Amino acid sequence: MIIPGLDEYTIRSYINKFALLIGIIIIIYAVLWMLAELKIIPMIFFAIFPQIVLLLIGIFIVYMALSRRNNF
Repeated sequence: MIIPGLDEYTIRSYINKFALLIGIIIIIYAVLWMLAELKIIPMIFFAIFPQIVLLLIGIFIVYMALSRRNNF
């Protein structure tokens, strides 16, 4: 399937960046989980982290949509 304005290199670049982002989020979440279980950090930081990540992802998506809107 051909998407106008996207070549194979661009699609692979986006997939790689997305996979990297998901991997970093999983690593950070795992470290926070371990620190919360060891009682090094309060449990509230571990509990709030997914909401903060979702907020940042949402802001990133809106930013990318607004920045690409002027290109087309």
